[in-house]
Amino acid sequence: MRAIHILIGILLSVWLMTDTANAQSITLIPKWTAQAQFAGYYVAEKMGFYKEEGLDVHIKHPSHSENSFLYLKEDAPQAVITNLSQALIAYQKGNRTVNIMQTSQENSLILVSHSPLKGISSLQHKDIAVWNHLSQELLDQVANKYLLHVNWIRFNNGINLFLSNAVDICMVGSYNEFPQLTECGMEIDSTHIMRFADYGYNLPEDGLYVTEKYYQEHPETVQKLVRACIRGWNWAYEHREEALDIVMEQVRHYNIGTNRYHQRKMLDEILRLQTDKNGRRPYRLSREGFDTAMDILLPENTGETNTLQYENFVK
Repeated sequence: MRAIHILIGILLSVWLMTDTANAQSITLIPKWTAQAQFAGYYVAEKMGFYKEEGLDVHIKHPSHSENSFLYLKEDAPQAVITNLSQALIAYQKGNRTVNIMQTSQENSLILVSHSPLKGISSLQHKDIAVWNHLSQELLDQVANKYLLHVNWIRFNNGINLFLSNAVDICMVGSYNEFPQLTECGMEIDSTHIMRFADYGYNLPEDGLYVTEKYYQEHPETVQKLVRACIRGWNWAYEHREEALDIVMEQVRHYNIGTNRYHQRKMLDEILRLQTDKNGRRPYRLSREGFDTAMDILLPENTGETNTLQYENFVK
């Protein structure tokens, strides 16, 4: 009997090794370090959803100071999570990528100030802290749209720059830095914040991208990846505490300074941002979201002169 169990174990190991060897390998690159913002992708790995699609997916995190988009290589089996704004600006520069899945349906960006904010004019000639990964082209377009003259102060992450009064205003995400401020004991009312979405800048953010060439050469592999990722996010939505268990495994593995309380708040907000105005979670970039982004970020390329069409960018 013992010999039979050993034989079964050997055969199972061989089967698993063969199955992994035959799986299509893909490197999935999040925007930055491990956190609940990427819960659905962790779930898909932990629950075996990638493997069920015949994929061997490796999640590789960049640092806070690195731009995940720069990891995307034309001939490599890679997918990156990045902002729509980043992808569109890069596309116009010749970095041809396609959007294969859109998680974010609503913009998370908030400006928080030590003094009351009374509209766009309150930002004039202020020092505004922004994340280091944001492209200067994006910041320039935002400033141009609202006729702003501001001093952008770049930083990698966290809220210390704002807490120390080193800047007047700080850009924060509704799912991360904003709750961190309240966790530090700050009482922030509506007069001290400006949500980008309330001022015509409701651009969808996180999406999953591959190079145009990789999509053309491996469309079935991309479809399998998207199916597994959507399944992971749906599972996380329905099993939040179990998903948090998986997230905490990741943050402990990468030695990220955080806690379950904060990651729970982050996951709840990330899932809220994935819901469109009709209460659905479509996992697809809408034409409206695409058009809004083009109008704000690349106004010279909109209308009849547009060189980038929705159908070519969204798959």
